[in-house]
Amino acid sequence: MKALTLNADFAPKPDYKLSDRERDTHRIHSGSQVWKNPRISIGQKDDPTPKDDEVIIEVGAVGICGSDMHMYEASADGYMLYPGLTRFPNTLGHEFSGRVAEVGKNVRDLKVGDLVTAEEIQWCGECVSCRRGYVNHCDNLEELGFTTPGAMAQYIPVRARYCWNIREIADRVGDEHEALVMGAMVEPTGVSYHAMFNRIHTWQPGVYVVVFGAGPIGLAAEALALAAGASQVIVFDTSPARRATAEKLGATKVLDPVGIDINEAILELTYGRGVDFVVEAAGAPSHTLAPLTSGLAVNATVCHIGRSEKPTPLALEYYQVKGVQLAGSLGHAGHGTFQNVIRMMASGKLDMRPMVSARMNLDNALDAFKRLESRQDAKIILLPN
Repeated sequence: MKALTLNADFAPKPDYKLSDRERDTHRIHSGSQVWKNPRISIGQKDDPTPKDDEVIIEVGAVGICGSDMHMYEASADGYMLYPGLTRFPNTLGHEFSGRVAEVGKNVRDLKVGDLVTAEEIQWCGECVSCRRGYVNHCDNLEELGFTTPGAMAQYIPVRARYCWNIREIADRVGDEHEALVMGAMVEPTGVSYHAMFNRIHTWQPGVYVVVFGAGPIGLAAEALALAAGASQVIVFDTSPARRATAEKLGATKVLDPVGIDINEAILELTYGRGVDFVVEAAGAPSHTLAPLTSGLAVNATVCHIGRSEKPTPLALEYYQVKGVQLAGSLGHAGHGTFQNVIRMMASGKLDMRPMVSARMNLDNALDAFKRLESRQDAKIILLPN
């Protein structure tokens, strides 16, 4: 089969202390501290065969995520930008959907031909964190497209328990190809859903919302906020193209944060009350959360999704006086997240296709990655088959 592979040099920075497991397995907790000179290529790999509890999925659509870009891109010293869990060489791609092509002998709830998407978080279900319900923070976590083979390939093996049927989306849109494109966006939408509705239970219809970052995660947060009854959704992004996409999805106001006082802008739009709910999806908290002070309303909630290794100063006096809560969020698994996002898409309340700026064959994936360096596209979908 055809697949896109990322290779990188194993070159731990002098001040990064490898654990014994990292040294033995090259499963690295902080990729930006170890992997140097990342590069991608398209080539042939063996077709997968399913284990007893797995299905083989013929990939119909796979999105290029910001995390994929951060694994592909390097800083001035040659180290990849992505700060999280990684193992290379590996096939990228974790936002995807497809058709079940083969099932393992112990699989009961899926059959050949089913349309499915799958969780990227590969939780074990047995560790203490999983048993407490925190599957996104599994002690034995593996991540599809990060530490195990991903979906930028014609076929991918996935344990059946991570898969979710998307037939109801296909029934809604009346087109399996369109359903597969929507299915590929369940995962990034699930990341925002988990942060906004599972991570900390403060959401109320009618709230004023600010979203920092109009990439796929931020746009998903915008769409979810609108569907969940926000009275205003204000989006900040530096890219004109991405601001245009945020407007197309229905944001109340879209602003370029460069050169303005974000607190004054928020207060003006919220009649002096401040914002009730903040989603940081830009991965730039020193430019988004750090200056956010008087623009926060009493009892405001701040959800931090964007990844950033850099220390961020926060005005904790404002947080304390106004009773602000800050919740870091990672992942999308558990809590019925995939089920609920699929249902919202199938109901017509959530359609993320307007943010898809291009659909390209897997053969053109290198061009797609290059194109995304400018951050003008919101989402490029690859079509491996």
